[in-house]
Amino acid sequence: MKFAASKFKMTAMAATNYTFGDNERASARLRRLAELHEPETRELLQDCGARSPHLAVDLGCGPGWSTRLLREILEADRTVGLDASERYIAEAESNNGDATVEFEVHDVVHTPFPVVAPNVMLCRFLLTHLRAPGEVLANWASVAALNGLLIVHETESLETEHPRLRRYYELVARLQEHYGQTLRVGAVLENGFANTGWRLMDSRRRVAERPARSLAELHLANLRTWRNDPFACRSFDPGEIDLI
Repeated sequence: MKFAASKFKMTAMAATNYTFGDNERASARLRRLAELHEPETRELLQDCGARSPHLAVDLGCGPGWSTRLLREILEADRTVGLDASERYIAEAESNNGDATVEFEVHDVVHTPFPVVAPNVMLCRFLLTHLRAPGEVLANWASVAALNGLLIVHETESLETEHPRLRRYYELVARLQEHYGQTLRVGAVLENGFANTGWRLMDSRRRVAERPARSLAELHLANLRTWRNDPFACRSFDPGEIDLI
């Protein structure tokens, strides 16, 4: 999906709880996630219509894989990755060999940003983790450059015939719901932008088929982290978690 900032509006800032962690295991999982979904993100960036903007910002950049893809395709004068995790930012900086790419520790639910008036902002697999995405989207519109673009890549549905993968999706959806988050946020995204200061430019649905084994490897790293979450410990059977 592609959105343009049409007006500015400030709202209260929302807190969020990232249940998937920022340890070594979580970082490896994010690298694998980037590899699996790079084709769709690459297509989205190539078709967004923005070329060589002054400033491109990767929102919730993690270890920086999406930031480098953003830089490669848009060729901005300056590309900045923002993330609340000091660990991820340090990792992103250590792997960065491009002087036009920078990384800053900043929780992107809060404005202002440490950079001014982004022309393009990339939001990949981030809104699913936010408690009040409408408030955050309005804040992003308030700091975007005039006619700035927000490029969003999120999940609309998760379908599988594998029973354990299906059960995993059910449990993680309950976990995220407990924290006010939405696993399949892509399904409600267009309505979620109402009155946020963004206007829809383009929206596409892409079916991405992946081997069950690849998805299981990806989700296992998550499960090993969130199984120790207080809500998960109270609400889920540890024996079932072991079987998954």
